[in-house]
Amino acid sequence: MNLEYKLEKHSKLIGGHVSIKDHIYLAPERAHNFNFNTFQIFVKSNMQWKKNDNLSEGDFLKFRENTKKYGMKKTVAHASYLINLASENEELLKKSIDDVKYELELCNKLKIDYLVIHPGSNSNKKRAMKSIMETLNNIEYGHTELLIENSSGKGNTVPGSIEEMAEMLDYSRNINLCLDVCHYFSYGYNIRNEYSEVMDSLFSLINRERIRALHINDSKYEAGQKKDRHENIGYGHIGDKGFYNLMNDNNFNNIPMIMETPDGENYYIKNLSKLLEFVGE
Repeated sequence: MNLEYKLEKHSKLIGGHVSIKDHIYLAPERAHNFNFNTFQIFVKSNMQWKKNDNLSEGDFLKFRENTKKYGMKKTVAHASYLINLASENEELLKKSIDDVKYELELCNKLKIDYLVIHPGSNSNKKRAMKSIMETLNNIEYGHTELLIENSSGKGNTVPGSIEEMAEMLDYSRNINLCLDVCHYFSYGYNIRNEYSEVMDSLFSLINRERIRALHINDSKYEAGQKKDRHENIGYGHIGDKGFYNLMNDNNFNNIPMIMETPDGENYYIKNLSKLLEFVGE
């Protein structure tokens, strides 16, 4: 069956993180070439604070046109990995806030729907979760929605547990969640063998409508080890069974499911084909 037809037939939005090399407006076409109907990008360097000064109004226009031309829906950007909105270092906190504002500005010009951020880390998690959301509540978003991403539980990153995700979302009506299934599994929520139970636990505290996007990566480590190591679909410990469960869960229809798998662009078509094998079985 044609991959694009099967995506549409089963109301699935599946894509991957694609490069903005050469020109940012080439990203939608790159996504289309992998048979995706959504995608994720970085709008600037993910490991540097410096701005992306090379972008012009023409670039923004061509990106918007290509997003429409290639049928991309509910597009996603991922914010810099340097951001820590829970930092007690005033300089780092200011840089983090300024970066979120700048990336939101670019996302709005590109008409990207969601900006995903790793909120931050602090030994005082309770205080950190509240202060992060208070900071984000004071930022203007425009067209683009802010999504916080759950962590694998490594170190003092938040949010990790379902309870932490729910607590952070409770501080805001406008900020929602990107659920990374590798992180969710790594934290200890076994979507391979206990799918119904761990999803019932999730939805008991978090309204499904608050989950706006998924990161769908297999895990190099077993559930509960709190290690964030992505693997290609079916080659990790989530495995075929876990992704069968996920792909046949209609709670996640019509929301972007984004792969961030190793050697991404070399394996995207294979990974997409595998995911779609599970759908409707």
